[in-house]
Amino acid sequence: MYEKDDGEYPAYGEELVQPRRKAKIIIGVALLTFAVIGTVLAQTINLSPNDRVEFGQGIVTVKACDTYIFISLNPSTATFSGNRSDGSPYVNESRVRSIQFSGLDTKACAGRKVKVQLFPTDSTTVLALYTDSGAITVDKATLVIDPDKAMSRADAITLLNGAGQNISYSDSYQSLDYNPETAVYTLAFSEPLALMSDVTRINVETLLS
Repeated sequence: MYEKDDGEYPAYGEELVQPRRKAKIIIGVALLTFAVIGTVLAQTINLSPNDRVEFGQGIVTVKACDTYIFISLNPSTATFSGNRSDGSPYVNESRVRSIQFSGLDTKACAGRKVKVQLFPTDSTTVLALYTDSGAITVDKATLVIDPDKAMSRADAITLLNGAGQNISYSDSYQSLDYNPETAVYTLAFSEPLALMSDVTRINVETLLS
């Protein structure tokens, strides 16, 4: 059992939360099951001066803003069939419906943006993540953390859309929910695009707002 929010971050939880501020729990399954804590799985962790981190697939731990956060990808319930950008077919596959962040310290990261991108094996081409307004495809998710360190964690993070505009906590294409009992943020996409099976690398970048 998790204690209610006491200013510390509890361990990673797998629940998806809908809607914001109501702490309702809906079923969420973390398809990626490998853990990286202090070691590397599948890919090398590369740190550079701009805080960019690259790491292998799985439920992973990454250092951002002098604190460690857990990130996991959750699959869509619906499955899809079609062709990838390289023309190869896929049948009945899940897409990345949501991304969960656990242990994200909004005080330590105050005034920063956290950008997340997904990559396939042996490729520098970023996977399209979701469809946004005007049917444009977006290849990154960007969390904006308020510079006010006194702001509650439930309200401290907002989102940028594909055009770089701040949409607060949600629009018709993406939404951010917070569970105060587990301190887990869930970023969900209404029209996801990236196939779960294609993701082998996640890039996380923290930038000054």
